[in-house]
Amino acid sequence: MAVWDTSVASGLHPESSLYELASEAALAQEPFRLAAPTVHEIAFGLQRRAEADARFATLFRWFTDLLDAGVVEVLPLSWEAALLAGRLRASRPTPPTGGHSRKGRSRDPKPERRVAWITDIQIAATAWLAGEDVCTADRGHFAALSDAIGDLFPEEDRLQIVPPPQPKSG
Repeated sequence: MAVWDTSVASGLHPESSLYELASEAALAQEPFRLAAPTVHEIAFGLQRRAEADARFATLFRWFTDLLDAGVVEVLPLSWEAALLAGRLRASRPTPPTGGHSRKGRSRDPKPERRVAWITDIQIAATAWLAGEDVCTADRGHFAALSDAIGDLFPEEDRLQIVPPPQPKSG
């Protein structure tokens, strides 16, 4: 089962088709996976918005309950993944330009883009060391990270990238 990055996991909410897919997978004893850095990034976003809008505080509680119920599995950022993430960051200190999931250039301030890049590095390291693919809408970042992993470990399989799950129609 692929590890969902933030671009995919942030689409989870009570009425979403992703939540339906995640619930079905959990009932089949095959929960979707998130890397711990994804949980960190979602918690940050929800908490920041909750200060201005109580609906996000409710969504934060829902997300916490979702994790507690085991609907998704969280892969920890192990010391091995942290070491790999450090090596990846040293080899690719800035995010690649282009390939963003949103149209056009990101509107996030440069510091926020750098934080997101470091989180993507941690997600890639966590997934790769777990032997899992990354499920993302941000192919550009993860393709660069797959290449960086290939540069560090040319004899090993590269990080594989899969697109976000598509809801069943009808």
